[in-house]
Amino acid sequence: MNKMKKLLIIFFIISSITFGQQIQKAKSLDGNEIAFTVQGKGELALIFVHGWACNKSYWKNQTKEFAKNYKVVALDLIGHGQSTANRKSYTMQLFGQDVAAVVNQLKLSKVILIGHSMAGAVILEAKKILKDKVIGIIGVDTYQVLDVGETEERAEQFLSTFKSNYLGSVEAYLGNLFTEGRDTSFTNSIIRDLQKMPKERGIDIFRNILKYNYEKAVRETNPKIIAVNSDRFPVKLEKVKKIIPSFEFKIVPNTDHFLMLENPTEFNNKLNEAIKELLKTN
Repeated sequence: MNKMKKLLIIFFIISSITFGQQIQKAKSLDGNEIAFTVQGKGELALIFVHGWACNKSYWKNQTKEFAKNYKVVALDLIGHGQSTANRKSYTMQLFGQDVAAVVNQLKLSKVILIGHSMAGAVILEAKKILKDKVIGIIGVDTYQVLDVGETEERAEQFLSTFKSNYLGSVEAYLGNLFTEGRDTSFTNSIIRDLQKMPKERGIDIFRNILKYNYEKAVRETNPKIIAVNSDRFPVKLEKVKKIIPSFEFKIVPNTDHFLMLENPTEFNNKLNEAIKELLKTN
């Protein structure tokens, strides 16, 4: 075997590894490939699900840490990261099926679903499928209000600027998720990364987020939910508790929407508290 061939083999081996873990694949119901990694061991598995236009690497400060005590799975939803992107419409329901496909392939029977932002909806959909395999749900900067979703007309009105100026609208929208005066280099790096999401796919996903009925999903699944949120957007606690009386939330102070990256140490502490609390009830 010549030197160049050896180098190519080494390159492809390294390319298939993320954060020291080999990429595994599961099949979605519509034939796409879902990329995911597995770390750690244990009866309980933590399933980390990213938000709009992100990928599993956004959990890089959590996967290694929590793998010390639990089995940890991080996945790329279809249309994101290293997963394939052959889907007519990217609905929260189909994303939920993606999560369930990974859990079922790994034959996991006791899981906590952890979802950031949009994935708050995704993990509710996954809970519908996985049922009692899910002992609890942890939302990350989500569930501030469990609304019934926008009408088709209102959703299209909101998306009109995205259709005419996609990159500019993504930048403006994401800019509102950060407190003015915070680390601009961090903010800009997030914005530039999320702007890589192709326009048509990005708008389609956004449309499905806007129309998603959180209240209905929660009433259908009746999950045990704890949120770990930033202090950027207040939780409408009275309204949320009318739908989920047992709802609890924890705040990571002086953080914005991507709190798990902004202050991973404090975020991990709060996340660990949430996990322990869910375990006490099971």
